[in-house]
Amino acid sequence: MRKALVILPAFVLLVFAPLACAQTQTVTYTYNGMGLPIFPNDWDVWAFANIYVPKSFTISKVTVAVQVQFSGVGALNVYLWSPQGTRTKLLERNCGNLANIDTTFDDGAATMFANSCPGAPGGSYRGNQPLANSNGQNAFGYWQIGVENNGNSNTGLLTAASITITGTSYTPPAIGPRSIVSLATLENETVAPGDQILIFGTSLGPVDGVRADATQQLPTSLGQTTVTFDGTAVPLFYASNNIVAIQAPFTLNAGSTARIQVSTPSGSSASIPLTVVPTKPGILTYDSGGHGQARAINQNGSRNGNGSLISPEEPAPSGTYISLFATGLGALDPPLAAGTPPPPSPLSNTVALVTATIAGRSATVAFAGAAPGLTGVYQVNVLVPADTPSGTVPVTLTAAGASSQPAVTIEIK
Repeated sequence: MRKALVILPAFVLLVFAPLACAQTQTVTYTYNGMGLPIFPNDWDVWAFANIYVPKSFTISKVTVAVQVQFSGVGALNVYLWSPQGTRTKLLERNCGNLANIDTTFDDGAATMFANSCPGAPGGSYRGNQPLANSNGQNAFGYWQIGVENNGNSNTGLLTAASITITGTSYTPPAIGPRSIVSLATLENETVAPGDQILIFGTSLGPVDGVRADATQQLPTSLGQTTVTFDGTAVPLFYASNNIVAIQAPFTLNAGSTARIQVSTPSGSSASIPLTVVPTKPGILTYDSGGHGQARAINQNGSRNGNGSLISPEEPAPSGTYISLFATGLGALDPPLAAGTPPPPSPLSNTVALVTATIAGRSATVAFAGAAPGLTGVYQVNVLVPADTPSGTVPVTLTAAGASSQPAVTIEIK
């Protein structure tokens, strides 16, 4: 089915503050999620507080604050992992029947927590191993504070955690394996041919950011930033200090490993490996986190929705077509070069069979392929089943055995 398209932005621009210019800096980042359950010993499960540090500098000191509600601290292992995977043991089955942990682990403290077993909250104590284990590393990336019940059948909560890091500026680009994500889903660790990718990091490009003209062939260098896959430069949508948006090559081979690297005049990042998968479907939404109302067009050309996000927008009647816009649907036929705006003719179809469900019902896909004029975007035209209930309903795309992210919705009349 062919119909008019509303041109949608290729990605949502996320704004970050530029790095501080001071040579030496101290930053604190906190886990802000819900309390994490600590399960009985025989469950063999860890409670992990993941803390993202978006600054790149060489570490000279680390302190960690931890709050745990648990009866019998002597059953617990409490560890810290740096983004480079260095493990530091803060506690390892120490302090017997002590109830709860509320302390700051600091190499400069006078005594070890394991020796003092403080019952009162607050205070600073040394861990079982020195936090200086991470000195000299780059602070950028995901830190993990993990708590494991390794001794009894009690349960508890890891209620709060934070990390304070002091270090000196580190100017080459810095990225990590968990900071390379699909634009539509923000999922990491894998990449599909032709997918739109966001790379988060530090010192990645100009502070003010530079955006390419996505109606033309995308450049492979933008604001003096280049990104390579296995040594070959790829097209860039956007480059800034903290985020780069690219399109992955269509030439990637499923089952292989691609190595991604960011380079600027200041140097090059580490080369990060990602597993190549045939498809990694993601539906574009109005929420930058990849949830909620899909960016979709009704058969009459109107935007799909209930009017609460974008006006004017309206629900789609059952029995009509709706166009979804997606990323990560893989190879095309006829093929396109990455960074090339798809022409209106001939249309490029996905090589993988794309199926859809709407409100849990199988929905006919009339077309799945490159969206004309929208570089790196796929268009999927889907017939809304006649018995679809009215209101907000879930929608899913599947290609080559992989499904799009959950909690994406459209509006039905």
